[in-house]
Amino acid sequence: MSQATEYEVIVIGGGSAGSMAASTAAAAGARTVMFNEGELGGLCILRGCMPTKTMLHAAHLVHEAANHHTPGVGRAELDLDFRQIMANKDAKVARFKRAKVEGIESGGYQVVGARARFTGPETVEAGGTTYRFTRGAVVASGSVPSLPPLPGLEHVPHIDSDAVMRLAERPGSLITVGVGAIGMEMSFFFARMGTRVEVVSRRPVFQDAGPGIANEMRAVLAAEPNLTHHLYERPLSLAGDDSSVTFRFMGENGEKEVEGDRLLLATGRRANVEGLGLEAAGIQIERGRIVCDEEMRTTNPHVFVAGDASGERLILHVANWEGKAAGLGAARVAGSHPVERRLRLEIVFTDPPLAMLGMNREQAASAGHDVVEATARFPQTGRAITMDVQHGIWVLQADRSSGEVLGCQILGPRADDLVHIVSGVMYYRGTVNDLLQMPWYHPTLSEVLMELARSIQRAGVGDGAVVEL
Repeated sequence: MSQATEYEVIVIGGGSAGSMAASTAAAAGARTVMFNEGELGGLCILRGCMPTKTMLHAAHLVHEAANHHTPGVGRAELDLDFRQIMANKDAKVARFKRAKVEGIESGGYQVVGARARFTGPETVEAGGTTYRFTRGAVVASGSVPSLPPLPGLEHVPHIDSDAVMRLAERPGSLITVGVGAIGMEMSFFFARMGTRVEVVSRRPVFQDAGPGIANEMRAVLAAEPNLTHHLYERPLSLAGDDSSVTFRFMGENGEKEVEGDRLLLATGRRANVEGLGLEAAGIQIERGRIVCDEEMRTTNPHVFVAGDASGERLILHVANWEGKAAGLGAARVAGSHPVERRLRLEIVFTDPPLAMLGMNREQAASAGHDVVEATARFPQTGRAITMDVQHGIWVLQADRSSGEVLGCQILGPRADDLVHIVSGVMYYRGTVNDLLQMPWYHPTLSEVLMELARSIQRAGVGDGAVVEL
């Protein structure tokens, strides 16, 4: 048997988490190699965050022109070229990919274009060659679309969150199964492109954000042209071919069916860990996820996991943080390298967008806090009134004793940016009194946060003085 090629750190997977782990280990002085199967760039750039936001930008422009609520300004039906919109998406993906690959090439580590699998506790095989790591390894193999258990699915053509990026023609009608980030963003996109969209799910949209957000989103969906949401209790059957699909289900009021030209399955993604030889490395899996501790260390103490491969929170900034922690651990850098889990920032780019941060009221109460919550509706606040905003809500939670801000949920204009104000405050464990000490320019959407803090402070929260601005 030929001698194994040695590296100090081996990284399996070249997406966001993998490249972060590799660059971190290399920066720590470890001789590092990263194995990547297929196209470099990662899910976010190639088929996720960036292409979907490019597509949604076009969709929102079309919708605003035809459906705005500002008196004195006419409405217009803009011309649509679906192929050109998708071509624009592809051009931007190519631009983002070039920048990412340039960063990888200058990252100080080797890149091997092959799929690697473990053959032992400290060895992997790729392309017929055995490699050994002398410090540690990182599994960052990404994720694949998850398919729901629907009766008849195996006989019905469908598209998933990867395949939807390759569509060249706009479907006349679409059934979307799933109301997470992928399902809702793609449903808004196609509805605003002129496709009739039937969204079906077991749960109300944005239920996890709390009842106030879920109720507001119900009103948003009711006002959205071309989009209808259906709750189902039990799927009954799927039938169809390349030109038409029918989904029968038991709904709140009995049996119902919806029809569409295409079926989009948007029920999330799962860790891509099959075929990696994890058992040979002594890496344990539970319910499809690699078992790991707060520093991303697996049951093999020298192997770490990061990004979508962890199967926990499939979000870019989390993947980067996990990648850094895993890279430091694999390189055996001294000290503790836990991943930040308290802020739990998530955003869905619907219109209006949803942003969630920290804990909602129920979660905070379960964690032992005496929670005080304040709520404001955007259409009743100054700057939003000037913008003719029709929908939106901002909810803020704080601890009654300390005044520490525990979380917030925003469904409203620019929520994707507004949430970062609260994120900065929460990162430093700020309080509602800290919010009241800050200057707030008027009129802005962000000053709604000041009013929320005032409402909480009036409830007797914290020990600081209230500053009236």
